[in-house]
Amino acid sequence: MERTSFREPVAGRVAFVALAVVLAFIMLLSACAVDRCIEAKDASLHEMEGHWEGAINVMGQELIIRVDFAVCDGTLSGTIDIPQQGALGLPLANIKLESPNIHFELPVPNARADFDGVLAGDEISGDFLQSGVKGSFSIKRTVSEATGTTADDPKISSIGKSEDVLLETSTGKIHGTLQLPEAPEMCPVVLIIAGSGPTDRDGNSPLVPGKNDSLKMIAQGLAENGIASVRYDKRGIGESTGAMFGKSEADLRFDHYVDDAVAWIERLKADPRFSGVVVLGHSEGSLIGIAAANKVSSGLSGVISVAGAGKPAYELITEQLANEAKEIRDESHGIMEELKKGNEVANVSLELMPLFRPSVQPYLISWFEYDPAAEIGNLDVPVLILQGTTDLQVSCEDAKLLAKAKPDAKLKIIDGMNHVLKEAPIDYGENLATYGNPTLPLAPGFLEEIISFVKECVK
Repeated sequence: MERTSFREPVAGRVAFVALAVVLAFIMLLSACAVDRCIEAKDASLHEMEGHWEGAINVMGQELIIRVDFAVCDGTLSGTIDIPQQGALGLPLANIKLESPNIHFELPVPNARADFDGVLAGDEISGDFLQSGVKGSFSIKRTVSEATGTTADDPKISSIGKSEDVLLETSTGKIHGTLQLPEAPEMCPVVLIIAGSGPTDRDGNSPLVPGKNDSLKMIAQGLAENGIASVRYDKRGIGESTGAMFGKSEADLRFDHYVDDAVAWIERLKADPRFSGVVVLGHSEGSLIGIAAANKVSSGLSGVISVAGAGKPAYELITEQLANEAKEIRDESHGIMEELKKGNEVANVSLELMPLFRPSVQPYLISWFEYDPAAEIGNLDVPVLILQGTTDLQVSCEDAKLLAKAKPDAKLKIIDGMNHVLKEAPIDYGENLATYGNPTLPLAPGFLEEIISFVKECVK
């Protein structure tokens, strides 16, 4: 598939892979007599110690993982977290270190997962294998960064700086950052919704080396122009891992992301410091924001779609599988036709199990119900559609489909802007290099369009 690793419709949007962790076995795995201090042959065990974050990639889909290695009694032990599946602290087995090579296993009954990687500095990357399905994985050593003061009260008194803010939900806390301008008077506020997969509130992903800080730059640029903003880690991502809905991926629905955005909107509407609320969604966040805006009864000032898909998810998946064998295409078509009807499919081939396994089908059913063009066409507030010409993941055609569905929307194509909102050439390698470079500014003209739109909507 073209640009599988970074193509958002399948790789990021589903955000789960065929790591067949049967959650019914989680307690069994935690309690079973697995020796967590496995013999390692390399004497330099301490080079593995610490917290590592990254993801598995299988058939273009990505699943965030967190791995902790420790040395106990001269041997190496480890655990793995799989937030999207509600799995935390699963013990790893058969850890073997022959530096720079590292092997470890997740002993899932009947579906053992094998990781074979190479340690290079603070990064481990290599091959992933489970039930005959091959993929890759990459994790980087991370150090927890100090965060600002967290407040449960939405009315944070500090001015001119960013502060953590929490959204309480029935399943846990969703962590966000409130960025306020220097001026203390009433001002507009923009709710910034991140894209798919493990993308955090700043626009960064552990799947990509380095940071681009694109969403953080938007927030800072808005503050410099008298506009406040809130950006947040979606449930299951970043600091909001604990808010993962339910105890398995089978409990998660696309609607949960939409409802979270609605809750943020209502909260900001009720805050007397803000003169109006505008929703800005990037990539998958575009659809989340648009759908959320349609659920808000009144009081929303505007919606901004940045690099948002213009087609339903099942069409995007069909495009992703276009270069696969005919048998794969035919089977996937049949499965998606059933999912579109709300029917789950019991029999799925091994090749398509990563994408259509039973536990993720409820999520897909809920996601397939949303048509971005139909959703944006239903909005009764001002709309701005922004798209870059060098975006490797979403095309200008998507933006035009959204604009066609909403004729009174303002469509602005930013020449030379890529998916992380930086100025970049169309060359694949050079384009991707910008994904991990926080020193690059936002593409010229992009932030100015947002500021102008917000000030026009909120007078």
